[in-house]
Amino acid sequence: MDIKLFLTPLPFERANVSDKTVVVIDVLRSSTSICASLKAGARGVIPTAGPGEAVEMRSKLGADNALLAGERDGVKIENFHLGNSPLEFTDEVVKNKYIILTTTNGTAIFNQANKARLIVSCGLVNVSRAAQKVAGENRDVMIVCAGEKGGFSIEDTLCGGMLIHLLSTMHKKEVVLSDAGSLALLLYRANKTAIRQSIAQGEHGRSLASLGFKDDVEFATEVDALPVLPVLKDGRLILESDAVSV
Repeated sequence: MDIKLFLTPLPFERANVSDKTVVVIDVLRSSTSICASLKAGARGVIPTAGPGEAVEMRSKLGADNALLAGERDGVKIENFHLGNSPLEFTDEVVKNKYIILTTTNGTAIFNQANKARLIVSCGLVNVSRAAQKVAGENRDVMIVCAGEKGGFSIEDTLCGGMLIHLLSTMHKKEVVLSDAGSLALLLYRANKTAIRQSIAQGEHGRSLASLGFKDDVEFATEVDALPVLPVLKDGRLILESDAVSV
């Protein structure tokens, strides 16, 4: 299994995704919020590049059927129903609704990957479930770390490294790694007993804590807390039919 990991989204824009499995990772916070939304009964999460596109999508779906969610620089977008805190996406709020989501780092990547054979949203909260699916597909993989404002982020790289570790150990895959993939694997193995602390002390973790979102960082670093599998189909992230529920 050939695995290419992208430490930031920019080089991925030039990648050939044909017949590949693409895994999009944005631990803080869109990958975590997507899992929380679908676990809470949302009909689907629609990733959009910007607020204007999100508002237009809601008008197409109908105001009664969809909620606007998103942030810029960590803060909820004005006049949106929800921000990007996974703790906001409760059963009472999102059940049977479409969530139209736009975030600073993660959501635009899905459109860039739309020609891949399979597109999965992965965070630490569902990393084992994602590894199970990727292993079962048994095709070459591209792991895209959303990063932070176009730059490197420790949390997404750690999660990518953990995904590679699970594929090579638990699922016994013979993996051929890009240099970035090897770096991510080394980073995970050096920090696997201190994942939460490493992320909380990272630049993005500190920034979110300063905005009052320390609880989001703690929730997003609970490994396998939401073992569901969001996959992109027809522009919407939905639960894989065989997703494990808790």
